[in-house]
Amino acid sequence: MGWFMQKHDIYVGSILDELNLRFAPTQGTDLLFGGIEEMAALQKEFKIFKEGRSFQASSAVLNIGARNAEAKNGWLGYLGSLHQHPSNKGAQNGDAAIVSALKKNLASKAPLPVYFTSHSLQEDEMVKVTEKARPIHYLEQDYLVISLPMQSVQAARASMKVKARARANAKAAAKKKAS
Repeated sequence: MGWFMQKHDIYVGSILDELNLRFAPTQGTDLLFGGIEEMAALQKEFKIFKEGRSFQASSAVLNIGARNAEAKNGWLGYLGSLHQHPSNKGAQNGDAAIVSALKKNLASKAPLPVYFTSHSLQEDEMVKVTEKARPIHYLEQDYLVISLPMQSVQAARASMKVKARARANAKAAAKKKAS
């Protein structure tokens, strides 16, 4: 997860699991009520996901990753950066694409459970939203799939060094040209 999570990268899988359980297929009624049906009811009542509110802010309300405050805050910092990423949803940035997809899904008559996953930032910097897929091979269940671009802390540091070197070279070239 790179820069945002630092030494807490080991929590990323657990945080994704928490999200996946929060948006999981419903297991039943009464004591088993939860998952996507509960999220749809909460969305109807509280409008957790809405245009103009970041996915970061909505996720903070869900209190995902609360076992470790530093990891949770790093995660929220990462989510706050998703507006800087493009999405596979036209002109929407990554943050807007997630919020829009969740809002639309939760408002539907039969909302799909949501599966959050990740992919390599080096391979594709886009936030990817897939309306209907089967990401879990052992469940015959359609999901809304949201894939987040991530990288290791080592890759983030290397990328930052490359960018800093490029800025320094550009600055030196501009200074040389001016003199």
